[in-house]
Amino acid sequence: MSKSITEEMAAEIIREAREVENVREAEFLEDCSKILLMTEKENYPEVMTKLVNIFSRVGRGCEISFAGFAYQNE
Repeated sequence: MSKSITEEMAAEIIREAREVENVREAEFLEDCSKILLMTEKENYPEVMTKLVNIFSRVGRGCEISFAGFAYQNE
């Protein structure tokens, strides 16, 4: 993340992320410096676009990078 966010911002980001269609799980990791988001592979671009917008709005300009992601076969 490009900047720190408050606990209140983190809670709101998670709440909104969990409401995004096709998101199975969303939670912050490592003292709110990373987010774990689970969705189906084919939904990834749409879900992440929405997440970028949520972070920017709720986090007052906070930007996220896609430094790493993984696919899990089920």
